[in-house]
Amino acid sequence: MSGCEADKKTAFSIFDESGEICPIPAETDYFAFFSMPRKMELDEFDLESRYFKLSRKLHPDFFMNAPASKRILSLEASARLNEAYKTLKDPIQRAVYLVELESGKLQENDSTPPADMLEEILEAQEAVVDFKCCEEEEQAESLLRNLEAAKECFEAQRSGQRAALKDLGERWDRAVEAGEPPPAEVVQKLRSILGLRNYIDNILRSVQNALEMAS
Repeated sequence: MSGCEADKKTAFSIFDESGEICPIPAETDYFAFFSMPRKMELDEFDLESRYFKLSRKLHPDFFMNAPASKRILSLEASARLNEAYKTLKDPIQRAVYLVELESGKLQENDSTPPADMLEEILEAQEAVVDFKCCEEEEQAESLLRNLEAAKECFEAQRSGQRAALKDLGERWDRAVEAGEPPPAEVVQKLRSILGLRNYIDNILRSVQNALEMAS
């Protein structure tokens, strides 16, 4: 099996036996690109080392005098390399990417918040709007306290999400290490948590901006 024909689920060699850059199939995933397992927890130093090693070999400066076809392959491979590294080095982006590999694309707000969370989000949004429009000092102080409480509440929820992601990620990795697919229950729970993350991030950003106005 040549380097260009390697099993894309485990590895993909960017260079063939003669050292020439291989075209990278669209279906080649980022983990195969770095010859790393599809795990939630990665050795970040190892990932970085592999990235810089490949980056040096693929740098377009080395192909300035090469035929146009080789220059194009270098540019395309460098772009894919940078995209892959940017995704895998961030734990949340890596988790999203893995879940999407297993179960399809996640939309920005893929899950509907539970009723109690949705109510809290709507109340916080209303407090933000009221605070920005408020001209009465006493009412503004009351709204400010509400915003501070909302910030604390949503930060606690985000911490809870991170703890859940860590636990589910460990279960995912144990399955991979055992040569098994990630459990469907784990994939679904991760999908739900990751699908809700933008709701909390967005409302926290709005609350924080309003609090900064008051400082």
